[in-house]
Amino acid sequence: LPSRLPTTSSSLYSNNISKFLLSAGPNTTKEPGHFYIDHEDEATRGMLVLEKGEMMYPAPLPPPPPVDTKKDATPEKAPEIDYRAPYVAGARQATYFGTSVLAMGAIAPDPAFSTMFTTFCLSNVIGVQVVLGVSHALHSPLMAVTNAISGTTALGGMHLLAHSNSAVVTLLGATATTLSTVNIVGGFIVTTKMLDMFKRPDDPPEYYHLYGIPAATTLGLYGAGIMSGKFPELNSAASTMSGLLCIGGIGGLASQTTARLGAVSGQAGVALGVASTLGHLSPSLGTTATIGGLMALGGGAGHYIGHRVEPTSLPQTVAAFHSLVGIAASTAAIGDYINVPDTTKLDGVHLASIYLATVIGSVTTTGSLVAFGKLDGRMDSAPMQLSGRDQINAGLGVATLGAGAVVMGAPEAGTGIAALGGALTTSGILGWHMTASIGGADMPVVITVLNSY
Repeated sequence: LPSRLPTTSSSLYSNNISKFLLSAGPNTTKEPGHFYIDHEDEATRGMLVLEKGEMMYPAPLPPPPPVDTKKDATPEKAPEIDYRAPYVAGARQATYFGTSVLAMGAIAPDPAFSTMFTTFCLSNVIGVQVVLGVSHALHSPLMAVTNAISGTTALGGMHLLAHSNSAVVTLLGATATTLSTVNIVGGFIVTTKMLDMFKRPDDPPEYYHLYGIPAATTLGLYGAGIMSGKFPELNSAASTMSGLLCIGGIGGLASQTTARLGAVSGQAGVALGVASTLGHLSPSLGTTATIGGLMALGGGAGHYIGHRVEPTSLPQTVAAFHSLVGIAASTAAIGDYINVPDTTKLDGVHLASIYLATVIGSVTTTGSLVAFGKLDGRMDSAPMQLSGRDQINAGLGVATLGAGAVVMGAPEAGTGIAALGGALTTSGILGWHMTASIGGADMPVVITVLNSY
């Protein structure tokens, strides 16, 4: 069959050939002008035919492994199978799970926390089941679409803009909103480009743009209902529909036939999530215009970047976009902390959420940037192996936890901001160091892990 991806396959093949020639030549010694063929390199030696007029092909076979001449006259005894062990392990895990859930109920400060905990648990179960059904060939589009959906960090920035009481908070909210929108628009364009790589010339025409009609109708009906003021529970219904559409966006990647519909579903879900957040906040006309302008700016940037990306650069583009999500998460969390009139009165749940969002956002940002650099050839793909790297990671982890302990103590605003800044710095270095210590070939896996944050 003719290749379905002629340009991409040619680019990848030529890249492999050039890397092979460089490894066999000047890159071996790192000395300009000195050509050296390394006979110890299995790939280079196996490809070598003539050298200085001497026939070098075929390459000599490696020596056979040593044969163990010792014969054990004693017959091996078949290992005994403990049929009870897996049931014991399962019962132990079930006990841990039940105890943990009840412990969360015991420490829950209010019904709102219990509701969020229930949503969190159910969403984890749904996420696992949906992702398990995704086809292996569609794991790269899955990485892209989950990254685009994670751009809902824009909702945190919108909350800050609607309730800001200082210029600093407004700036942080604007940063989170704009960068998240870059990721949303650019991420969905990258997803579409990845799915386009599976298209064949003889595939029938597609009309997925028609799904924009029900999406626009739903948004219009929601807007009219909210402005009427007669349907107070409409926000909850819109939020639920947004969640279902985002889940459908991931579930659609279960097969090629539904993958594009899944991408459309995810786009509609994020759009409805933004709309329902605006409806819930009911910001002033000026704030609404500001949010719209920032999202238009971010969306335009994401559209421009997404359409300029070559097919061979799609994975690293996902990593670069996801670093924006990390920045948005950290800025929204710090802005939320600054926006509180009296930080000493914050409860433990609120403080923990601010601290975790700051730390996870920082790790995501630096880790994603390193993944981008390695995949794009801007950094050495070899893993960085510093002496005492485990001790470095442990020290950074302890410092991050120590800063978290200060934050959880509900200190004065100045002390709390300094502790959050410390946690932001140490966790960012930790994310950079851990990702840099992994080889470039494993960066797609790293991006997927960072997406889960």
